[in-house]
Amino acid sequence: MVYHTGADVNLMNNYAKLRHTNTLAMKGVIRLCATHRLKELHHTSTLGVFPAFYAAFGQEFSRMSPIMEGVSPDEKEMKKFFPPTAIGYPWSKWATEQTLRKARDMGLPLCIYRLPNTNLSLRTGFTNRTDYLTALMVSSMQEGMFPIGATAAPFTPADTISEMLVEASFLENRKHWFYHLVDATVVTRHELERWSADMGVSYRGVQYQEFLNAVKERGRASPIHRFVPLMQHWRRYWFDSEERTEPLPISNKHIFEDLPNFKWPSGRDVFQASFMYSCEARFFMPNSKSIGMVADDMVALAKKNAGLDTLPHGLPGGDAFFTQPIRSLTDSAREDVKLSFFGQFALSRSVHQLLKNALFLQAMEQQHPDILRQSISQPLVIVGPDVLGNAFLQLLMAQDPSNRVPRFCEVNFPYGEDGSFRPKRLPNNAPWEQDPRMAAARRLLESSPMLGNDYMSILPRSGDMPEDDTAIFEHSLRAHTFCMGYGAPSYGQWLRESDGAEIKKGYAMHKRFLQHLQWQRAGEPKKWLLASSDHVGHLDDILATYPGAKIIFAHRDACETVAGRCQEVLSLRRGLMAVDVCKLAENELQQMAANARAAADFRRRHTHLKGQFADVDFKKLMANPLSSVRTVYRKLRLPLSSQTGA
Repeated sequence: MVYHTGADVNLMNNYAKLRHTNTLAMKGVIRLCATHRLKELHHTSTLGVFPAFYAAFGQEFSRMSPIMEGVSPDEKEMKKFFPPTAIGYPWSKWATEQTLRKARDMGLPLCIYRLPNTNLSLRTGFTNRTDYLTALMVSSMQEGMFPIGATAAPFTPADTISEMLVEASFLENRKHWFYHLVDATVVTRHELERWSADMGVSYRGVQYQEFLNAVKERGRASPIHRFVPLMQHWRRYWFDSEERTEPLPISNKHIFEDLPNFKWPSGRDVFQASFMYSCEARFFMPNSKSIGMVADDMVALAKKNAGLDTLPHGLPGGDAFFTQPIRSLTDSAREDVKLSFFGQFALSRSVHQLLKNALFLQAMEQQHPDILRQSISQPLVIVGPDVLGNAFLQLLMAQDPSNRVPRFCEVNFPYGEDGSFRPKRLPNNAPWEQDPRMAAARRLLESSPMLGNDYMSILPRSGDMPEDDTAIFEHSLRAHTFCMGYGAPSYGQWLRESDGAEIKKGYAMHKRFLQHLQWQRAGEPKKWLLASSDHVGHLDDILATYPGAKIIFAHRDACETVAGRCQEVLSLRRGLMAVDVCKLAENELQQMAANARAAADFRRRHTHLKGQFADVDFKKLMANPLSSVRTVYRKLRLPLSSQTGA
């Protein structure tokens, strides 16, 4: 069996320049397949041999009948649209197809697979930087707009095509020999705008001339600039036609008759995978207009995308409760550390979802006022400078059915990614794998710039796992984790001003969020089991918010803790900004020391609260986890069932 997939895919060269590579080279391939014994040939061609496909089925091609497998293009039409002296690629593939048809008639077993543009992969997100469509995407992100009309290009990932091709090649009783491996579903302007908006990216469809003017103004710094002659040549079809919303008129039934269990991935998943790869590969420039870093604009975008206009009531300052910290954070991230596009995207996306969640909370409170009457009594709060130690202890204590831990999916999407999740007092034992928010959680884990392989190797996560409640606190937009992830020194200074007054405000939002999660699940009241290293320096705020809270202080050797903390921060910031490792270590050490002093001072001044505290040594915890947990329960006078303690 022989697979022939190579070609010089050049839309700018004439036929004479491509003939040797794309057409005459088939002589050697056929000779290989016919020497000694016949070998079945599987050859990839292109749908681009059809002028209608090249023309994006615009203008006179908009109402044409479907292109069927095996049908050859009209040569007169090809000459009209593809002058061989100017556009040679379609001719080189057409000539190859004609040669292979004759070879098959003479007895050579073969299959031909016509493909669309294949510039990206679903599994890895790999995107070919030199491709026209990639240049268009990068330039569109750079300008914060894309030309309407070009959106109809099919999102058919190369790895899905490869899987289909290989699977078909091994079929013993194949029904067909000619296939179109293309997802005929179009990606519309509104879908691109919505998918981008869901990630906090401002990406709007505009008329072609407006986009072209922006490209010309930027000149050679625009990746699409070198393709402007091509775009102008096809402008009438690509951009001046009525936008297509119906599937492309291309038959792909042959492949599904032979492979009925295959299906195309969603366009959204393909778009997101390609976008994330392009971010990580630094295709996008830091000065791109698609990422808004202005507080009022970010709030307005969140309100627009959520379809809501009211942020939570009862917080000091009204909307300023949210816009003030966003302004401080974005100013610091932009001016102090100069985030990369990837960093700006990560920050914008995070703030966007946090604001949408806040809007969803307020909407639900208006419908269900009893949410804010939920009592959060005597939560168990694991504090300690070491994230791993806190997470391990929380995971252990979560095995006690009387404890309730916040889960990754509900913390990041309390009412779903788009606010559509409407819990009806779910039972406490409702299985998490059936929670509709799990799908959004999986997408976040797969695509978040700050939850990459480096970070996940330190602290693995899944949608139903217990989650550090720092993610809850982030909804106040007043969290040290923003300093960890984005540097933002002046924002950190703003948090520390006035004896941490801004942090104190954040705990009101923290409690409010827990009330929503508690309301969502009915049944016997459970104790909340929370964990965060950021609580270490704010024991007074925890106990002011939750007077009956019981604090479990996890201790670990300072050297090990500092090293682990720096590794965590470094993994979060990788790719988001230039990192000065020495400065990073100095800042983290200072913050951890300040937190430790604040915690020690609080406990020294409040000895009457010692019954609400229990201390755990990390080494003892790792050596004998169950014994350490029993000690905590005994110290805090908590009942431990025989089943849990076994």
